[in-house]
Amino acid sequence: MKDKRSLRQEMRSLLADVTMQSVTEASDSICMHICNHPELHAEASTITVFSARADEIKLTTLHSLLPSKKLLYPLCHPGGILSFHHVENPSELVPGMLGILEPVPEKHLKIAVEDIDLFLCPGLVFGRDGSRLGHGGGFYDRALAKKKHSAIVCGVGLEMQVRDSVPHEDYDVFLQYLVTETGLRSFGS
Repeated sequence: MKDKRSLRQEMRSLLADVTMQSVTEASDSICMHICNHPELHAEASTITVFSARADEIKLTTLHSLLPSKKLLYPLCHPGGILSFHHVENPSELVPGMLGILEPVPEKHLKIAVEDIDLFLCPGLVFGRDGSRLGHGGGFYDRALAKKKHSAIVCGVGLEMQVRDSVPHEDYDVFLQYLVTETGLRSFGS
C-alpha cells in the first residue's frame, strides 16, 4: 500500500485532468443518489455539505432537492478546527482562509458537531473498506471525532478516487457510506 503522501500526490495529478463538465455531470448524479437513498437522510434534520474545490463534487443542488433539511457548511479555523453553520443560500458564502467558500459566522447560525445527523464528507481518496484520506489538514478527522454515535458519515467523491484501501490511523473515523457518480456503497455500521 502506498503511503499517504504519495497517494495524495498521485490523486491530485489524476484529478487535475478531470474536466469541469465531468465534475458537473458527476455532481448531478451524486446529488440524485443522495436523494434517492432515504437511509442516508430520512432521519437527518442537519446535514453537512461542503463548498467544492475545482475538482470536487458540487452539492449545492441539495438545497432544492432537500428543502426541509438544514444544510451546514464548514468554516475553517486555525489549528485545523471546523465549525458548521446553517446556510440557506449558498450565494452568501465568502472566500475563507484556505480560499474555499465558507459561511459568515455573524450571519450563519453555528450548529454543534454533536447535533449533526449526517456528515457528507469530501476526501481525496476513498477505500472500498470505508477508509478515507483527506487533503492532509486533519480538519474532518478532528470534527468527526466529536460526532454523536448515531450520526451517519458518508464520503462524497468521484469513482476514480476509490481504491481498495487507504492508509489510516487508529483514530480515523471510517465511513458508513460512500456516494460517487455510480451509486451508493454501504460499509455497514
